[in-house]
Amino acid sequence: MAKILKSDGTEEELKPPEGSEFLSLEQLQKAVGGYIEEVKVAHSDNFLIVNEEGLLKHLPKNERASEMIKGYIVGDVVLCSTFELET
Repeated sequence: MAKILKSDGTEEELKPPEGSEFLSLEQLQKAVGGYIEEVKVAHSDNFLIVNEEGLLKHLPKNERASEMIKGYIVGDVVLCSTFELET
């Protein structure tokens, strides 16, 4: 199950729209607050979906997401597996 990892440290589940097996582009954009970019989580089948303009918008650092990729991630992100995204 996909999760929204918020920059304030909280999280919530994100389910596909009714009747779908996959998360929609609109859902992902709404969850991160803008255009999306995928960031692969090393050694797993998971991705972080991030706001591609997060740094430009001066969004707050997301500590948990940053730890997952050993980098710097800002704003709310969606943690999901490759199986939850339409290709």
